[in-house]
Amino acid sequence: MNKVKRNTDIRKFGWNMIGSMSNALASFVLLTMVTRMNGSSDGGIFSLAFSTAQMLTSIGCFETRAIQVTDVKRKLEFKDYFTFRFVTSIIMMLCLVVYVVFSKKSDEAAVMFFVCLYKAIDCMSDSFQGLFQLENRIDLSGMALGIRVILSTVFFGITLGLFHDLVFSAITMCIVELIFIFFFDYRLSKRYEKCKLEIRWEKWKELFRQSFPLFIGSFMLSYMVNASKYAIDANMSNEIQNYYGFLLMPAFVINLFSLFGFRPMLTPMANYWEQRNKKEFTKIITRSIAWIMFLTVGAVIGAYLLGIWFLNLVSGLDLNAYRIELVIVMLGGSMNAIITVCYYVLTVMRKQMLILFGYGVGFVFALIVPSFLVRAYGLTGAVVSYVIPMAMTVVVFGIFITYNMKRAKWTKDISD
Repeated sequence: MNKVKRNTDIRKFGWNMIGSMSNALASFVLLTMVTRMNGSSDGGIFSLAFSTAQMLTSIGCFETRAIQVTDVKRKLEFKDYFTFRFVTSIIMMLCLVVYVVFSKKSDEAAVMFFVCLYKAIDCMSDSFQGLFQLENRIDLSGMALGIRVILSTVFFGITLGLFHDLVFSAITMCIVELIFIFFFDYRLSKRYEKCKLEIRWEKWKELFRQSFPLFIGSFMLSYMVNASKYAIDANMSNEIQNYYGFLLMPAFVINLFSLFGFRPMLTPMANYWEQRNKKEFTKIITRSIAWIMFLTVGAVIGAYLLGIWFLNLVSGLDLNAYRIELVIVMLGGSMNAIITVCYYVLTVMRKQMLILFGYGVGFVFALIVPSFLVRAYGLTGAVVSYVIPMAMTVVVFGIFITYNMKRAKWTKDISD
């Protein structure tokens, strides 16, 4: 019996790792293909388009996944999450149209539209993955994410190699994703709950109430991550944008590997909080932070010794002048990973307004710092302005979690 359970756990961890890794590496692989096949200028355009799509994804997903996978009392049904996500994905695309019109980026509009549509379809698939995770099938969640991302990336590369057309390649990604969602996500979901579009206003009000602060916070975080890119777009060339895009990519490695162990623990962590089991709840947090610190040390050493060599190799660019900048980026990636853990801890505590306030502090710094530093110090300033808002958010979240841990009424003391 124990052997069967162990094999099941290994399978779940394995597929979760494959899904998380594929998703985290996708943007890096896509940018590398665009730069290699279409040149540095198109690489800069694609990097900005993908970053814009990532930021708008916070609208499409509306952070309902965090509510969904921790809804251990099943207060809402899958159809509530799915329909809500369908509507927010449409709003996401409308926001892109508004952004393109006001930013006057007519030359890049088509690329941005279809890259954003690709991410909107991602948002729809994510609601299925949330269902699988809530049913303790993190393996199906990882399998759905991993295979879908790999297929869409492969077909993007094939199309780009044949036609060297960014727009057509992005359209191909969208088509592949839609086909996969129908034949995999939709069909598997019927084992657990019916998938249909149905508006239930009372349920939506509750979902909106819980997820709105998380959505605002997620949007702020996304802007914090990408604020330097917009400062570069306003003050520097597409080629420099491409350089910065490659330097920024390795930062997500720490977040990627930290989520391997942490994401499967979200539902158990929610249960421990409901039980007010301080020992087990605290153990998940401390182990997650310790794991991130371990990854950070390895990532910083690896970035300094081999990072630039590797990025030069895969991108075909000369990034030798930016070794220290890459190390600084890795520190920012570490802070981003800690923010993710803190975000989920506060979500489990249902302290969404504190999340909003914490992100708000970082967001203010992201509004002010990047433009000044990029104009003054160029790409180095962009790297530093990526780290500063993250650091401020980590400090605020740490204070909030410590305070709420002390105030909680635990049924089991940590010393038990």
